[in-house]
Amino acid sequence: MDPLTLAAFLFVVALGAYVQTVTGFALGLIVMGGITLFDLAPVAFTAVVVSFTALSNNFLALHRALHMIDRRAVGYTLIGMLPAVYLGVLLLEQLHSTSVETLRMILGGVILAGGVLLALRPHPRPVRAAGWVDAGIGVAGGILAGMFAIGGPPLVFHFYRQPLQLPVIRATLLATFAVATATRLLYVGLEGDIDLSMLQLSVLCLPVVFLATFIGRRYPPPLPDLAMRRFAFALLGLIGLMLLI
Repeated sequence: MDPLTLAAFLFVVALGAYVQTVTGFALGLIVMGGITLFDLAPVAFTAVVVSFTALSNNFLALHRALHMIDRRAVGYTLIGMLPAVYLGVLLLEQLHSTSVETLRMILGGVILAGGVLLALRPHPRPVRAAGWVDAGIGVAGGILAGMFAIGGPPLVFHFYRQPLQLPVIRATLLATFAVATATRLLYVGLEGDIDLSMLQLSVLCLPVVFLATFIGRRYPPPLPDLAMRRFAFALLGLIGLMLLI
């Protein structure tokens, strides 16, 4: 990767980390969409780097919130999610070798739909969803996590509809994402699809993510939460539409 492409790649990663810090979501969506839109790296390559950076970010955010995890929800969700991650990895390999344009269009649709889901503020249900519902949502998130390392949108929308406290929801989502991401890396590693260049770029991305996260916490934009969510939605919508077009 030449210096200009590397700088652009790291800039997109920093933008995704900053937006996630001030809004609570969108790191994977922005990075996968931005890198693919500007053709900075192949989808499969970017998904591995996103997985490593997201996993590090998850552990950093989760280490003080382990006691808040809803283990029942995590368990049922992972029952559906972990096998689906492998299915998503297989779909990525198939499409990457046969139709890159179809893969880009699917990614564009996922990012556009993800932006819509994450922009919504769902009202909590009066009672908890059944375990099979958690598992079904896990399947949807697992396929997206396996294909693009962005399994968050369906899970975020689902868990924010549950009658749980916000810290519990966030810790549960982080734990689910961490296990699913680690599983994806295991699947991809066993397939022999992780090379030295992916690891090197992932290491370069880590300080960028940490710095952007620190800046986002220390210097958030002077905008209300709703305005920031609308900005993130507009950004994801633009990326998704441009990929589709």
